[in-house]
Amino acid sequence: MSEMKVGRNAAPLRLIPRGSWVALGVTWLIWAINAFDREVILRLGPVISDHFDLSPEAWGGITSLIMFALAIFPIYASRMSDKHGVGWKRAAFQVPLVIGYNLISAITGIKAVANNLVVFIALRIGVNLGAGAGEPIGISNTTEWWPKERRGFALGVHHTGYPIGALLSGLAVAWVLKTFGDDNWMYVFFIGLIVSIPVMMFWKWYSTRERIQETYRVIEENGMTVPIDPEQEAIHAEAEDAVGKCLRNKVVMLTSGTTMLTQIVYMGINYVLPLYLANIMGLDFSQAAAYSIVFTITGALGQIFWPTLSDYLGRRKTILLCGVWMAIGVGGFYFVSNISMYVALQLFFGLVANAVWPVYYAAATDNAPDGAHGTANGFITTAMFIGGGLAPILMGWLIGLGGGWEAAAGYNYTFLFMAGCAILGVVLQLFIPKGTLEVKEDSTN
Repeated sequence: MSEMKVGRNAAPLRLIPRGSWVALGVTWLIWAINAFDREVILRLGPVISDHFDLSPEAWGGITSLIMFALAIFPIYASRMSDKHGVGWKRAAFQVPLVIGYNLISAITGIKAVANNLVVFIALRIGVNLGAGAGEPIGISNTTEWWPKERRGFALGVHHTGYPIGALLSGLAVAWVLKTFGDDNWMYVFFIGLIVSIPVMMFWKWYSTRERIQETYRVIEENGMTVPIDPEQEAIHAEAEDAVGKCLRNKVVMLTSGTTMLTQIVYMGINYVLPLYLANIMGLDFSQAAAYSIVFTITGALGQIFWPTLSDYLGRRKTILLCGVWMAIGVGGFYFVSNISMYVALQLFFGLVANAVWPVYYAAATDNAPDGAHGTANGFITTAMFIGGGLAPILMGWLIGLGGGWEAAAGYNYTFLFMAGCAILGVVLQLFIPKGTLEVKEDSTN
């Protein structure tokens, strides 16, 4: 092992081993596939609600039911992965999960299935049960192939897969509706399975003990800190009361609370924008799907900038800055009066919309109890999905309160409500003593 250790601020990317980059590429693709499938249901909101003649409250309730399914298994699945599949072994959990839920998703692309609302909802719940279980495993897998000094950067790049997947979901929906017509909206669900099979087969082949050991050897030789050493693997497998320890961990729980509130904003804006564009701004369904993902263009940039900044500035300060930015961005939609203002505000909002998630996960990983990194990430994921489930119910209720699909007042209520949620998330972070996250981070170097 190298006797010289690089500092957090002095770990150039040229020192990162090839195995870290390959793992990041694969987990990025998994993340993008996951985002595509989750976001596509929101892009289809106007056409599905029209197809089944659903009210704002009904579509909000259905979307919430589907999104709440994401929150059921993350903690349990991440704990099982901590016990039986740390490091290179996590691929054994990811491969069947990713292929499995994309297979179920493809079944919902069959027209006879999609035209039965009850069956369609049941299968979409099944998709999200698997997707929710796999998400924290993918987060932990990313961190376990990268040196601790560049954890924020790695998670930031990894999470750019989400806005890219969301962007592709809007473009795919627009293409399917234009090519096959509004009545064949369900065909878009075939795409995830087609892409996921080759990606997961490669990951099953690549993720081996020999490759991760070689990656760790290069990390140590270059003076950086390996994410998990052999002794820590045993701790992960044998840790007792990991869930209880996380529940008693102030940083994990407060950051989970901020995560839930932020996800209400993120999922809320994804729910509202396609409907707003179709019903208030008068765009057709394919145009509404395309224009609703403008913020993902700058979202990918923000997901690299803010998490990387958090490696230097600290997690807490970065979370506070992002929360205020998000509140200004989402609240600004209240004042939009034309499509140019709408696009400009989406680009501003996008710089932070996707950026906060890797910072939350990095904060949880940095401060997780011994042997409970995956479990701590499971808490963040569960909180995120609870927020995602609450958002459609709240947005649908507010739109209905304001007069229904074609009344602007309800949409304005949602923008102001989401801004309040972002500010409340900032307030929760103020209860974490200043320097707590930064001190914990420094101790890993």
